[in-house]
Amino acid sequence: MLAVSANSHALDLRMAAELMYFDYEETDIFGSTLNQETGWIPGFTVAASQPYHSIRNTVEFSLFGGTVDYDGRTQAGVPHQTTTEEIIYRILYLFSWSPESSEGDFYGKAYWQQWDRDIQPANGVSGLFERYQWWTAEAGVHVPFIKDEKQQLLLELGVLATNSGTINVNLTGAGYGVQTLELGNGLGFSAALLYEMKLASNNRVRFGAMFKNWEFGRSNSKTISNGTSTITITEPDSTTAQTTLSASYIHRF
Repeated sequence: MLAVSANSHALDLRMAAELMYFDYEETDIFGSTLNQETGWIPGFTVAASQPYHSIRNTVEFSLFGGTVDYDGRTQAGVPHQTTTEEIIYRILYLFSWSPESSEGDFYGKAYWQQWDRDIQPANGVSGLFERYQWWTAEAGVHVPFIKDEKQQLLLELGVLATNSGTINVNLTGAGYGVQTLELGNGLGFSAALLYEMKLASNNRVRFGAMFKNWEFGRSNSKTISNGTSTITITEPDSTTAQTTLSASYIHRF
């Protein structure tokens, strides 16, 4: 994100090693915690970006995977601790625009995410596999503190909205099959501090710390049967917070 080139044939390829602190909490209708998952998850991002005059288009793919701690309770209200295996995929498009009258720029992001949540069996309690999918729209600004040909330090601030979310719940073990619920939309915000340094004419490194927070609203309820018993399932309200540290290498072709 150093000084934008007017060369329409330039292409920046970024490869990043990342570490995310994952914090997910579900709450009941009174706001009390039902369960919480926390822990560090490693990942990586590959991104291709093309600058042209005051505009930059970027496409990113990210993958995170790891095990975090689960702290909650059973349907009967008994405290329950176990672990959850998490896999998160994200495909992102970023558009940024730098007005000639401003040192900073404006950006918009649209991204699709899939989160596989595999709660592990423990202490005689069965596990549960859930797959979340949703779209996010985000808009914000980049505010530079340092910006020259050799280095740049900027603050990113944005607001976001989650849309069209679904959750697939695998209840096959209990005879209810795989059920799909529609997640409620939610709002959130994003903040990041990014430092980028030029190593050579076509090589740069970037270090970053990013925080994202958003909500999913309570889902619809669905009554299902396994032939002998009938239950009603609902995905509760939830809040997700992700803090991601990253180190990137950028090569310009």
